[in-house]
Amino acid sequence: LTVVTALGAGNSGREAVSETRVTYYEDTHGELGYGADLLERGRELLDTLGTSPVGIIFGLIGAGLIVVFVVFILAFGIFVGNVLEVGGNKFFIENMYSAPRVGRILYGFRSGNYWNIVKTMFCRDLFVFLWMFLLIIPGIVKSYEYYMVPYLLAEYPDMSRQEAFARSRDMMYGEKWNALILDLSFIPWLLLSRITVGVVGIFYVNPYVKATRAEFYDTLTRKMRG
Repeated sequence: LTVVTALGAGNSGREAVSETRVTYYEDTHGELGYGADLLERGRELLDTLGTSPVGIIFGLIGAGLIVVFVVFILAFGIFVGNVLEVGGNKFFIENMYSAPRVGRILYGFRSGNYWNIVKTMFCRDLFVFLWMFLLIIPGIVKSYEYYMVPYLLAEYPDMSRQEAFARSRDMMYGEKWNALILDLSFIPWLLLSRITVGVVGIFYVNPYVKATRAEFYDTLTRKMRG
């Protein structure tokens, strides 16, 4: 009898606990469930913040910071990065026949033709971007057509945009495929640079790529002359 009573009491207790749990779940979770309720409240909070003056102000500040950052990156590339590219090409062209100082990389800033370099390189980037935006394949072809522009500016910083584009086009006539194969040959080295977090790139891969392209430019220059 004691055992039966205990079993009965145990069953009644479990039923009571189970009923209590169901009641608690229904009271606290509701029809949507607790997780869904939190998501719904989160959406309501975001909607409130998005339409409140404070939320709008913070949204405008965030968008403004993004715009400023993008403009800064573009301006740095136009007014500094491209000029450094020309100076780097100058260094590696001279390195084939002499031992220039590292400061030669700043040649674009010191040549007296800074604005001409900026303008010509900007036009090169703009034209390639527009061709890429319209059609990918013609954009790639145009990028190789203007391949020699920064090298020509390295040797002739006062060269006009029209002449630099025309001479690069002449030099790359029939050589675009060779330039593409040359660039593809750098892929394993670039992957190695990525694996080593850029360490190999700084001390070997980047100088190797720049020096090889300078040799390519020198080869085409001698070919045009001869």
